[in-house]
Amino acid sequence: MVQHRTFFDRFGHAGICLLPGEVLSDDPLIDPETGAMLPSLREQVGLVNGIHHHLFCYARVLRTCGDGLYWADVAATPELLQSQAGTARVILAEEDLYFVLPYDIRLQGKSPADMLKAMEAHARTVRPVQRRAPADTPELIPAPVLPLAPLTVVEVSTEELQEAIGPVGRDTLKDTNQRQVAKPIGALGMQQAFLQAMLDSLMHQLYQVQDTVAVLALKARCAIVALLQRWQRHTRQRVINAVPVWNSEQHLVAWHLTVGVPVAARAAA
Repeated sequence: MVQHRTFFDRFGHAGICLLPGEVLSDDPLIDPETGAMLPSLREQVGLVNGIHHHLFCYARVLRTCGDGLYWADVAATPELLQSQAGTARVILAEEDLYFVLPYDIRLQGKSPADMLKAMEAHARTVRPVQRRAPADTPELIPAPVLPLAPLTVVEVSTEELQEAIGPVGRDTLKDTNQRQVAKPIGALGMQQAFLQAMLDSLMHQLYQVQDTVAVLALKARCAIVALLQRWQRHTRQRVINAVPVWNSEQHLVAWHLTVGVPVAARAAA
């Protein structure tokens, strides 16, 4: 049986890599204050000094944050990535990183068409063989956004989300060479991390406010999230959606965390 090799198995933990620009979402972002539509992440990362860089992007993959998911810094040019100016921190999937090429001397003199061909060839080489499912097999992959009966919504930063994921991902395993490697975070772990990030944000707000009515409202929201956190750990049902939005004040991508009861579960109750 051939063991699937992860991105870090293939590429290591250092260096800049080249990726097709399509790995960045082209869906419009939403201003959480006004509800106005904003340029997509691909548009914002790719626009530098009035010039659009949409064909490729440059990335430094930092670490895993889930089963087949990675935190990465991305930018339109390697110079911006090195200087940390104009970079965005995003989550990339293993499937996105099948197309990665190391940014080194081997790319010098290659045309964009040649680089795209090399990416496609590399993806064919490293992508696991997919078994064709029978036509009547139901789709088992959950939708990116699950229909929920929403109970509360909280906006958190990427850093706050990373802090919440950190404790969930501290477990380690030993590989065949007895080296300590991070244990992948499954769907349950990610849901628990999202819930913890939401609870941490609400508790932080609770310590900041003085108004009695606001304190009571925040305590009620904390109680709801804590209750759902325990329920989710027991039932393993998905109870939270995480959607990227554009924070116009800080000029970065934040995350809208919506917690609620799955509509299907509520209807069956």
